[in-house]
Amino acid sequence: MGEWKTVFDGEVEGRPVVVKVYDSEDDESEDAEPAVRVTTVPIGDGASALERNEPVPLAGPEEAGSIVLDPAAFDDLEEELIEVGFSPEAAARIVSTVPR
Repeated sequence: MGEWKTVFDGEVEGRPVVVKVYDSEDDESEDAEPAVRVTTVPIGDGASALERNEPVPLAGPEEAGSIVLDPAAFDDLEEELIEVGFSPEAAARIVSTVPR
């Protein structure tokens, strides 16, 4: 049985971001793409809460208002991050946190 492991938990462009990778003992192939899940908040929500020093919980998809990206292919992650409002540079930085 595998589990989700957090590889990044921080702020990017004023928005909280949590990056998790599924660690499976069954899939040890070097060619396999990592299963990745990124949780963040819509533009404006994270920045305004951070400015007020309020916690922005990102425990999982059940959090109200969270955006969860769970791309079918790892190569789609950067494009999906850009679609939810991250700059290309920020999207590349988030993707780079994923161990390959």
